[in-house]
Amino acid sequence: MKRWLFLMSVLVCLSGCAHKVEMSQLGIVSGFGIDKIEDRYRLTAQVVNPSSIAGNQHDTLSIFSVSAEGETLYDAYRELNTLTSKVLYLPHLSVIVLDEEIAKDGINTVLDFVLRNVAIRPNITVAIANNAPAADILHVLIPSDQIPITQLDSLSNMCVKCTGRQVNYNLYQVSERVNTEGDNIVLNSVAIIGDGISQGEKIENILQVEPSTQLQIDSLAAFKSDKLVGYLDSEEAQYYNLLVGNSKRYVLNTVIDETYKVAYEARDTKVEIKPNLDEKKVKVECKVEGILMENEYPINLMKPDNINTLQTYLEEALKQDLMNLISKTQHELQSDILGVGSKIHQKDPKKWAAVNGYWEEIYPTLEFEVDVKIEINSVGDIANLKD
Repeated sequence: MKRWLFLMSVLVCLSGCAHKVEMSQLGIVSGFGIDKIEDRYRLTAQVVNPSSIAGNQHDTLSIFSVSAEGETLYDAYRELNTLTSKVLYLPHLSVIVLDEEIAKDGINTVLDFVLRNVAIRPNITVAIANNAPAADILHVLIPSDQIPITQLDSLSNMCVKCTGRQVNYNLYQVSERVNTEGDNIVLNSVAIIGDGISQGEKIENILQVEPSTQLQIDSLAAFKSDKLVGYLDSEEAQYYNLLVGNSKRYVLNTVIDETYKVAYEARDTKVEIKPNLDEKKVKVECKVEGILMENEYPINLMKPDNINTLQTYLEEALKQDLMNLISKTQHELQSDILGVGSKIHQKDPKKWAAVNGYWEEIYPTLEFEVDVKIEINSVGDIANLKD
């Protein structure tokens, strides 16, 4: 028995050695960009240059990229391996960027490809290239990161908390959401800002105090099932995250009497979405607590009545912004990205079973009622002394 165990151990070790790859031969892939070129796929890989990262070569970039086309994504991936002497190593892949054409056709094909590859970790950021090829996103050089594409992963994770305008889903969550009735997904959208890719891919871009070309995640791509149907701008993204409970901290700006600007930072938000399918109505209750960050309105904030007045202005502003977003989801996007259908499913599965086949036609006809309650917990260390 011991002899058999010994032989098995030797065979396992030998089989492992047969596929051993030296570290110097590995090309660590940090990001994929996927574009649709007519009826073919173009796959672009951003690959880490280990010599540059280690500081052994000062005259080289920290990354390089390779692109290949194929009838299928796997075909394109195999072609990539013929363009570099490095063995493409996928476990450190952190970002996948998709162009609009693929997103409009449906992202299930991409999800199928990446989720079948056991070398790819599921905890990956998926972003949509807004008005640019995905390959161009991977070509922009950024001074703040040696590996440029990882900035998108960092922003997606960090800015969800600090700005409330991004989302953070892994591959499993994306796959589940795009295939769930009554709950459509949104994904981060990345754009090239500044002087464009012609400057962004030059080394001079990382040698400037303020780069002429940068990447920005400041909007969300909205989907119906697995297909892109439109975008939420920066402000709309903030209110989307508020409604679905992704963010508790965000900034509400308003103008009083068309003159005085007020900035309020929400620190805690509680939202309840209560659908009533029998009456085809949805009630949204929003309770917000926060602090006053900036105030030009000339009132004495030491008086409670004046605080109440300011709260009323903020409530009206937030209510209108939420109604505008809801209207956009119903009429422009015609997509239940707020997950109203999923709430019906959770509350009454039988009633949901009767409507889930044509929920996308029902959702735009629902009547929404929004109730907002804002509380100012602090006005800061100074207060306006005018009455």
